[in-house]
Amino acid sequence: MGLKTAAVMTAIAAPFITSAQEGAMKKDTLDRAAVATIVESVGALADRSEFDALARLFAETFTLDYASLNGQPATVKTPFALMGEWAGVLPGFDRTRHALSDIDVQVSGKTATARAQVVADHWVDGAHWQAAGRYDYELAKLEDRWKITSMVFTLERERGSRAVFGPAIEAAKKKRLPGYRDAVAVRNKRTVRAFFKTLEEGDIPAFVEFFAEDGVQANPYHGGVFPAGAKGKAELSAYWAPIPAQFNGMRFLIDELLATENPSVVFVRYRGEIKLKSGAGVYKNHYYSTFRFNDAGQIAEYVEIFDPVVAARGFGLLDRLK
Repeated sequence: MGLKTAAVMTAIAAPFITSAQEGAMKKDTLDRAAVATIVESVGALADRSEFDALARLFAETFTLDYASLNGQPATVKTPFALMGEWAGVLPGFDRTRHALSDIDVQVSGKTATARAQVVADHWVDGAHWQAAGRYDYELAKLEDRWKITSMVFTLERERGSRAVFGPAIEAAKKKRLPGYRDAVAVRNKRTVRAFFKTLEEGDIPAFVEFFAEDGVQANPYHGGVFPAGAKGKAELSAYWAPIPAQFNGMRFLIDELLATENPSVVFVRYRGEIKLKSGAGVYKNHYYSTFRFNDAGQIAEYVEIFDPVVAARGFGLLDRLK
């Protein structure tokens, strides 16, 4: 049906459309436009390295599926985890361009789906790689704003070499765009919060997974009474595995959580409240820690600074303090 025919049909039907139906039609049109704008914005914002704005298009957690491109299974992501990954490579290209076409949007109440064809070009140092295919989105209306809850890319064809990613990643490391810093900083601060929450829950296997394979914990004020730290996941697991069973619960209250000028380094000031067994009371101490993250968002180094005198007194070990 052409636009002219559609206009005629609308004019004929107009007397039979109630005000409620007309309002619903307008709302549906606005929702379709909003969803289409989000789909268009994903590629445009990525091409401009505007990661802060891009992160706001996604729900707090969403499903990402690039299996047809990289062979990896679909994963559940947070917006800033994904922004941290993209910010580690996209700014390193001389130019990227995601050209979308044939956007089709379907809205049903507070959920929607969208499909679009895409041709994504990447240039760096005279080399070029192009991936063409289809994006499929699922969205939900959350607090009156449409958010992406699922994004699936289906590769249909490609040209050039994926070797472009190597130099792009190296080039991105030298850039500190505002979006890069903010996205990486927020991602790492969220990891710190999850780090302490998982420790409170006593889930040591999940806790250890926050670390890189060669991740390090250092306790510079151990005073010869407490462990000096651990290196590597095996040592970290052996260090932490017995701890939850020794207490009746642990709480870590964050007073200050800051990213430094280097977004890979996060500083946290917090308090620990640990319930001792047999009604022996609550051990409390103040802590200052730094977290250093690698490019993948894993903890490369965790430094735990605490008052060893308070700790030794709390556990009846003052006589052993050096």
